[in-house]
Amino acid sequence: MSAFYDLWIGNSLPGSYRSGNAGWLHSQLALQCFLSLPGNKTDFYSETDSDTHTLIVLGQFYEKINISTLLQQCAKYIANTDEIFYDPAGHYILFLFDKKSKYWYVFTNRLGTYHAYWLSEDGKNSISTYYLELARFAGTKELDWEGITGFLSMGFFPEDKTYLKTIKIFKPASCYCFNEQLQLVNYQRYWNWSHQPQEYSVNKHINKLNEVLIATLGEAIKGKRVALPISGGLDSRVLSGVTSQILHGDVSKLWSFSYGYSDTSVETIIAKQIANSRKIPFDNYVVPNYLFDKINTITESVELFQYVDGTRQAFMNEMLDRKSDVVIGGHWGDVWMDDMGIEDDASKNEDDTLLFAFRKKIIKKGSSWLMNEVCKPYIKDSEDYLNSYFTDYINKYKYIKDPDFRMKIFKTDQWSFRWTLASIRMYQAGAFPVLPFYDRRIVELFTTIKTSEVKKRYLEVEYIKAFHPDLAKIKWQEYNSNLYNYKFFSNRNIAYRVADKLKRSVVKNSVVRRNWEIFYLNPAGREHLEQELLNPKFSAIVSAGKIRQLINELYDAPSASNGYAISMLLTFSQFINKIM
Repeated sequence: MSAFYDLWIGNSLPGSYRSGNAGWLHSQLALQCFLSLPGNKTDFYSETDSDTHTLIVLGQFYEKINISTLLQQCAKYIANTDEIFYDPAGHYILFLFDKKSKYWYVFTNRLGTYHAYWLSEDGKNSISTYYLELARFAGTKELDWEGITGFLSMGFFPEDKTYLKTIKIFKPASCYCFNEQLQLVNYQRYWNWSHQPQEYSVNKHINKLNEVLIATLGEAIKGKRVALPISGGLDSRVLSGVTSQILHGDVSKLWSFSYGYSDTSVETIIAKQIANSRKIPFDNYVVPNYLFDKINTITESVELFQYVDGTRQAFMNEMLDRKSDVVIGGHWGDVWMDDMGIEDDASKNEDDTLLFAFRKKIIKKGSSWLMNEVCKPYIKDSEDYLNSYFTDYINKYKYIKDPDFRMKIFKTDQWSFRWTLASIRMYQAGAFPVLPFYDRRIVELFTTIKTSEVKKRYLEVEYIKAFHPDLAKIKWQEYNSNLYNYKFFSNRNIAYRVADKLKRSVVKNSVVRRNWEIFYLNPAGREHLEQELLNPKFSAIVSAGKIRQLINELYDAPSASNGYAISMLLTFSQFINKIM
């Protein structure tokens, strides 16, 4: 029960492999290379050979690719990095072995969707897609407190940092070169961001969007059993429309589902209406209290790069394994097809505006406790470190005039790369994820569109109305109205929030709104939390007294802030207790 395709490059064979996978086997084509595949499945693994090189591909292309030709393209690029490397569309990573020099080259795709890591430590230099085993294998387990500070404050690790100083993640759109001893020789991005809006009409933009989505999904789901999560939002109805269109109404290999916190969840009600409109088989579920029963599977899947209680799809892995080969994720559609809320105001300092947005929108509520009680002994001024990290990153793209798009680059290259894509791996406990909004052609499209054209989801709404009018007639959860009338509810956000707050004040805490409320706000949840967080190993990092105080606060007055702090502590504790 796994869709993980793992690779290990190194002189020593790793000690363990993921549950559901076959053990490590030596690659027949490349030295030092071992593979651990899900049983006898090879759907998302391929390799090819030439007289000079070996190419190993993990993942899936979203366009027809001849991998022998791709090998030649990779070899040409490493021979002359002034060449342009045209990365294929898809969710994959490439490993190229030079038979003469014994050098290894790693090519990530444009948005770095398939994660892999390298350990830099004398005598143990290794490369792998399985981070936790790489961390267990490391001899020097020195915590990277800059990385951990970023993780606890933002929910994701900054740049290429991980829990350990000696292990880094491969960045997006990059080619890495390692010598025979697997020491890093050089690293280079083969593509970089631009934003050059074209004077196209909205109709041309939505026609191009439809063309790309049909091409992507048409290739990705061909001949496969497909699972389609549906919500009350826009992205999943776009994918419902396109997928059923590709299948020409033959939905015998298509299954959809949704989940909410109750039988009357608005999200699942709308999802069912969308599925029924296209006659797609549909099941709805109530999110159960699954966390501590599945915490090992969750840990192994997201590898503690996302908080462990944020993976609602974890309880679906057995069903996904039984009913599908691939699962379509709508992730990041909402980012491409909306603005970031950054106004291009000449009267304000742009750097200050972006930094303010970073502090307000990226730094999490509840992170101040974590900074003061966990990180302060190691990072004296966490705010200064985080501000510098953001400013240094965003300033690399000063050549892009639109500050809103610069913030979108940050969210895509950092948040999406380190958090969203880690959470998507939870699906792989059951089925391989298809990620249409991470297609290279989607990136190219939205780098040519003005921010004003996507603001408040305008372009996406127009797309659905034009290509899937039956789905446009269904209520949009965000506005409590369909896509033909939602503009008349433009004051909905204020009115809705007031009404929602009044409703919650009447029912108090009886309505569950977040995963952690299900998992923690019960006697068994408290018992599990204390067992995990008061472990002697973790108490050496954060004192038991401080942890007890935070747990008491959670149960006395649960809030988004202490809920977040507990979630991140539990995730961090899993790494300390299992790896250190």
